[in-house]
Amino acid sequence: MNKSFIHHVSVATLTLFFFSGCVMTNVSNEPEPIGDGNQSLEGQAINVLIPAGGIGQFNAWEARSKQFTKETGIEVIYHETPYENLMENIISEGISDSGFYDVVVFLDSMGPALHQFLQPLDSYVERDDFHVDRWPEAIVNLSTFEGTLYSLPIRAHVQMLFYREDLFNELNLEVPTTWDEFQEVSRIITEETDTYGIVPYYGAGNNGQNIPLWTAHLWSNGAELFDENLRPAFTTPEAIEATEAYVNLFSVDKVAPPGSVTFGEQDSRTSFRQGGGAMWIGWWWTYPEFNDPNMSAEEVAGNVSFASVPGWEGKSAQPSISTFPTAIMRSSEKRDAAWEFLQWLAEPEEELEIVQDHLTGESSPNQSSTVITQRDNLLNHELNDLTDGFYELAGENFERARALPTLTDWPRIADLLSSAISEMAAGAPVEESLNRVADRVEHLLERAGYYEEAMETKGEEGEASVE
Repeated sequence: MNKSFIHHVSVATLTLFFFSGCVMTNVSNEPEPIGDGNQSLEGQAINVLIPAGGIGQFNAWEARSKQFTKETGIEVIYHETPYENLMENIISEGISDSGFYDVVVFLDSMGPALHQFLQPLDSYVERDDFHVDRWPEAIVNLSTFEGTLYSLPIRAHVQMLFYREDLFNELNLEVPTTWDEFQEVSRIITEETDTYGIVPYYGAGNNGQNIPLWTAHLWSNGAELFDENLRPAFTTPEAIEATEAYVNLFSVDKVAPPGSVTFGEQDSRTSFRQGGGAMWIGWWWTYPEFNDPNMSAEEVAGNVSFASVPGWEGKSAQPSISTFPTAIMRSSEKRDAAWEFLQWLAEPEEELEIVQDHLTGESSPNQSSTVITQRDNLLNHELNDLTDGFYELAGENFERARALPTLTDWPRIADLLSSAISEMAAGAPVEESLNRVADRVEHLLERAGYYEEAMETKGEEGEASVE
């Protein structure tokens, strides 16, 4: 696998590019697919850009691509780039229009800023009768921008609750299904054992890692991030109540480790693996490492079970989701070959076999993956027998999950929210802090012209909405 650092454009240049309004103006003019889908693609080679880090699913793609090449004659060449350089590399590729990268994988929150460089997929989907509804709607929404499909959600994560089954049995505790129960169970565990009830992560930055646990509280209580006119809506009584419940775990209830206020997601996960807490809420892909004796403390490994994220009493739980979509570069001259590759990656059998081979020990350790995103596979009986129903429960969470907004300026909004969450966890007044950050977010959106666009949309369609 190549380590690719080509087509480098400085962060300063890219920032100037986006925030000076120098964006492409022809994004609505979708390039037509090359050919009718029946031509031979043999002999073509496509370049795929993925984030570095030894991710098992990507390693499995590379290993299994040899079979794809044998079947189609299309060679697949993988290139890695550090995660922190990923968006920069894709933007610089799009600006240069070199056609070097054909397929790219990125974090969903980057999508709104990147979509102008990506090939719309709707005409391919229609041409080949490709069924997008194989995935839960919330995941597909993160691959869609202004009604157009730009990527396939082949890698996706949903929040789940992980807990120390041994401690719950020892204290005769039920797994919490509401946030009130969650707080009470955390209190009991903290008082009656030598571990904390929960290991949250309030640290600012880290691509807004502290936001999804906040929105899981927020959304379930009927609160929203924005109203129908894109005005900040997280200052309502319901939002204040939800936020207080989230940050009070650390600042008032004292049921979280002292380091939680600065923890990123990885820090808190490590703390949980080492016995720092009895519960952890986060992305589902982490589950195997909690029970791995090579990664977790002796008292933790083999004792971690799973459940749905709690909700408010009498209201539906609404966990967060995150995806790493796979897309075709608009500048690619091999778009048909790239689409053939995307279809192959999205084959239900491919996804299922990667995970089954991992669970049964038939694949190399560096190809370990637990990621299943397609509805039928999440309900697969054999897979759920191997995992005690893990995927069926995850599927239920996917169906009721919600995604963060697909706004071009979301990364800047997320930075503001993330900092405010960290400050509130450290003791800043919740209502005052939410009002202050709401003013800053509204000012940012106003300067970016969102409210002018919303008024135009409202005039044309009768309403404005946030996806």
